[in-house]
Formats: sequence, C-alpha cells, structure tokens
Amino acid sequence: MIKQFIARQMVKRTKSRQFPVEYLEQKHVDLDQPYPNDSSYFYGGDINGNAFITRMAFRGPNRLHEYWFDFFLQGKGYFGLTRDPGEEGTGFQQGNLKWEPIEVGKIWRVTYKGLVHDRQGNEHSCVANLVFTGDHPIYDFAKSSDHNANAMAIASEKWNKEFFFHMKDTHQVHYEQTGTFKGSIILDDQTVNLHMMASRDHSFGSRNWLTWDRHYWITGVSDAGIHWTVTTIKWQFLGRLTAGFITAADGTTDAIIECTDLETISREKLLPDHGIVEIKTRSGKTHMMEFWRHGEFAYLHDGKYMMREGIGTYKFDGSDGVGMVEFGFHADKYNL
Repeated sequence: MIKQFIARQMVKRTKSRQFPVEYLEQKHVDLDQPYPNDSSYFYGGDINGNAFITRMAFRGPNRLHEYWFDFFLQGKGYFGLTRDPGEEGTGFQQGNLKWEPIEVGKIWRVTYKGLVHDRQGNEHSCVANLVFTGDHPIYDFAKSSDHNANAMAIASEKWNKEFFFHMKDTHQVHYEQTGTFKGSIILDDQTVNLHMMASRDHSFGSRNWLTWDRHYWITGVSDAGIHWTVTTIKWQFLGRLTAGFITAADGTTDAIIECTDLETISREKLLPDHGIVEIKTRSGKTHMMEFWRHGEFAYLHDGKYMMREGIGTYKFDGSDGVGMVEFGFHADKYNL
C-alpha cells in the first residue's frame, strides 16, 4: 500500500507539468539527463498510398544524432536518405534537412535539398518543400494516461537505484498534433504535388532505446473528421504503459486510458499487417479501430531497437481513415 501511494505521488508530479507552447516548441537537449534527447517527427499520408516521414533527434555531444527522411510515391517507389544529412544547425536542422516554425504551435515548414536513394541504391536529386498545418491545438501527454494504472505498474516492480535511474526515460515531455501536409517533392526534376493527412510529435528529456522492450504507436485521421493517437509501451524494466487521445470533428478531445495490449495485437505475427484495437477513454467511451499496413519504412536505433513505420489505412468506428502504424521491438528479444 505504501509503494502504491508513493507511486501515485510520483505519477501526479510528472503529469502535473504544464509548459507554455512557446517553450515546448523549442529544441531542448538537457545535458544533465542520463541520456539527453530531443526528438521530433512528422508523418504524412493520403488515400492514394503516398507517404512521407521525417524525424530528427538531437542527443548531445556524446551520442550520434538520429535522422529520417523517406517517402513513397505511387508509381515511383520508395526513396530516402541513406547517409547522414550533415552537421547539426541552429534550431531544428541537420545539414540540408531543415524544419522551420512559421506559427508557434500550428504551422511548420519542412525542406530538404540534396540526394536521396531508391531501394536499389540508385541516386536521385530531391527538393522537398512541405508545410504542416495543425487542425487542432497540440496535445500534451501530461494530460493523458491513467494515473492509477501507471502507479500500479510502477509499484509492482522491484525498486532499486537502477530502476529509478531508468525511470527517467518515462518522464519525458511529449506532445503531438494532427493536421495536414501540403507542398511538393521534386524528384529528378519531376514535381509531385502532395496533400496529405499529417501527424507530428515532439519529446524531450532522457531516452535510452536499449531499455525499450516493444511498443506500438498508431495515429490517423478518419473521413468523419476524427483524429487520434494511441500508444502502448513496455520497457525492459517496467510493465506496459498506455496513453493517447481522440479529437472529435468539433475539436473536443478525450484522453485514452486503455487499449488492446501488444500480445493480443501480435499474437500471430510480430509485425501484423492487420489488427483491431479496442480503445477506452477517460469519459467512459469505447472505440474500435481496425488497421491495415501497406508497406513500411524501417529503422534501427542504437544498434538494437527495431522500428517499423507502416503506411496505414483504417476503419475508426466504421469510418475510413489514413495514417501511420508504428511497431517497435528489441532485436535481442524478438525476431521477425
């Protein structure tokens, strides 16, 4: 009982953090953290199957930064960066890959000019200019998750110095936003204009991929105007934690406190191409989300943690949708 009380106080303190948008939207690499990390991500996709993904993680002078810049164009195939885009620049920039805030908390411009490679290793010239516009205000995950469930998960573990050291990874500031991507990708002098649903996130604090066991993160927008993100993570040192949100067409948002677990979703296949997730929210509602994966972008973090970013389509409460279906797992424990 005492452990549960202390764990609840720990969760409440973490979840009570609230920062102004102007602060959240800046880059934060705190070198006092055990594994300093500032990670941001943009995803775009449309009903035709076109998809775009980019990520930058700044991790201080002692660890290499991380980068993604990949896209799939119908009729052309997969393309992306296979080499480091360059040195860290001012703000959110690595070499020729740059993200610029146009309106705080709402609009960002993503640009890149340089070479990309197809999956056969051939070089192509690329000029990308895409503008993300949020449809709703950013959602700070400090408002999400079930305090009691998280406290019970923490209290059930053996507490020691190592456990609390790793727990710092769960204390990250994390927020997300859904909206639209508009712009173009010029590939080998051929222009492809894009108008996609979009999702982005930004997190900062401490992150050590080697402590992650497995997770999924699923985000999208339905034809009915429903926006959602649902995530569940299991660490090597801690049981499963769940968070997320659902934003209705009228802009009202409901926090996700429970969802179908990883073992059920991937009972037959570690990376399922299809699955059904039952979602329960703080207001007491239950939603059903069915997903399909149509191709993927693959990444490896810190030499061990496998990430698969699936191009997704959905039925969310019966309404069609598009988005991203991410699964991740520790390579030492799971094999495809």
